[in-house]
Amino acid sequence: YSSSVSDVDRSVAVVRRQILIAGALALLLALVVGYLVARALTRRVKRLEVAAEQVAAGNFEHPMPIDSADELGQLAVTFNQMQNQLAQLSSAREKFIATASHELRTPIFSLSGFVELLEDEDLDEETRKRFLIQVREQIERLRKLSVDLLDLSKLESGSLELRPEQVDLGELTRSVSGEFEPALAQHDSHLELRLGARHIEATCDPVRVAQIVRILIDNALTHTQPGTRIVVTAGRVDGHVRLSVRDDGQGIDAAAVSRIFEPFYTGDDVQGSGLGLAIASELAERMAGRLSVQTGGGATTFTLEIPD
Repeated sequence: YSSSVSDVDRSVAVVRRQILIAGALALLLALVVGYLVARALTRRVKRLEVAAEQVAAGNFEHPMPIDSADELGQLAVTFNQMQNQLAQLSSAREKFIATASHELRTPIFSLSGFVELLEDEDLDEETRKRFLIQVREQIERLRKLSVDLLDLSKLESGSLELRPEQVDLGELTRSVSGEFEPALAQHDSHLELRLGARHIEATCDPVRVAQIVRILIDNALTHTQPGTRIVVTAGRVDGHVRLSVRDDGQGIDAAAVSRIFEPFYTGDDVQGSGLGLAIASELAERMAGRLSVQTGGGATTFTLEIPD
């Protein structure tokens, strides 16, 4: 009924020693592998940190290398997309500032020259009046340009607020068209209203819709010869409201049609900032609509389409 346990003790000691040795080796291996993995991850995170510092400094020329499909790889893809968008925004901002500075410089220099001429005491009264008219025109150009730049800045930053309400677009079109009676008389042009229904109602921002109509009518007067007929129409088609401004002028060159809604683009020699149509197009998109142009046969039609 009894036996020695020394053999069992020796067996337990051997097993314990083997477990301790195996555990120590496993721990050492885990530490080495963990260190290598952590070092590789740290190196990749450091690359992201360096790239972020370069972007913060305005350097957008070096995208992150995509060396894996894991979470850090996806983060690198997202980072490159952000870097590309920031590069486009930076380029657009620089172009905007350069072009805006040029547009502002021209009337300012012109005003400076006219002021110097008006200081001449020997200037006859007729010439003085002509210079004053030029000064007034340049001041109006500066006022319009400053308002356009402010609107475009608000649109690009997303800070422009729309206040939609129920609006009778027929009445709005009549009111805006009436504002151009002096300009039409000076231009020797005739504006015709064609309203398809007595009440054309839509939910929109009346101030911004009126701004778009003003831009389109002013554009028709600015870029056509005196005596040109302008037709403004309003109606409802397929659940949308359409406002169109058509002029029987010389039309738009085919090469300019694709760029006509770009900021600061002007397709002829007429003085202007080239911001009006860009602002009108952006406003239309903000109201879930669109602004399109059709030209041909010596006529041009701009059409604003918004949900009713």
